[in-house]
Amino acid sequence: MNKVKIIADSCSSLTPSELKMLDVDFVQMSFVVNGEAYNAFDNDFDNSQEFYKMLEKTEKCSTSCVNTQTYLEKFSEYVNNGYDVVYIGLSGGMSSSINNAKLVAAELNKQNGEHVWVVDSLTGSFGIAMLINKAVELRNNQKSAKQIFEELEKIKYKKLPIFVPGDLQFLMRSGRINRFIASIGSLLKISPILSADEQGVLKMVEKCLGYKKAIRSLQNMILSKADLDTAETIYIGHTGKEAEAKEFAEFLKGVTKNKEIKIGYIDYTMGCSCGPNTLAIFVSLKN
Repeated sequence: MNKVKIIADSCSSLTPSELKMLDVDFVQMSFVVNGEAYNAFDNDFDNSQEFYKMLEKTEKCSTSCVNTQTYLEKFSEYVNNGYDVVYIGLSGGMSSSINNAKLVAAELNKQNGEHVWVVDSLTGSFGIAMLINKAVELRNNQKSAKQIFEELEKIKYKKLPIFVPGDLQFLMRSGRINRFIASIGSLLKISPILSADEQGVLKMVEKCLGYKKAIRSLQNMILSKADLDTAETIYIGHTGKEAEAKEFAEFLKGVTKNKEIKIGYIDYTMGCSCGPNTLAIFVSLKN
């Protein structure tokens, strides 16, 4: 059996040092803020707090997908050195990157035999991190790349991302919601609760009048999930809502039996899509 290399994109909200500790390689997404281009990890920002404070004053930002040449170079590096590759990427419902990865994988597998498996995570941010952690566990237990791929394909539907965006205009600019909904929502001070469907496309699951009501509704959604997988870590991601994230973690500690709850900043590329002052919860379901 070949050695297995797990590769992810930078939208997992794990830092380069965290990915290195897991022995996971990565490809970088990029983003543009006020006309200046940055790579996800190679940029001039000192910390996430600085970045999201800056983003609050930003009028124009966009994101770019990973091109086929980058995937070709990264996958070939490992295949040519005797590895099988499992790639875990941002939902195809949110980015065309995963389609580029699949095109490259198909061509390499045609030339060399089956060595590259691509997992469309159907999610983003810490939802991807959940799948990475499972892939690492399976790799460390000597599972093959194909076995890892097949297991991730089963469990990815059990990862539930739910979030409350801080500014609908960012979702509109990134094409996640249309201009009319963003304009009306901002005017009426509506705070929507969003999730991803089975195709990984963002959908609105509830509209609330105001942020505080949205958080209460988010709490009620968690309480209603009788099939929470308490063996899995719950992640709380945010783009400048650290105090609120800690408060939500305390709520979760009181109502769930999950042993571990982690809080972290959402990565910059995902942050450019959802905007500053977003709060997101990532849980695992049993069924």
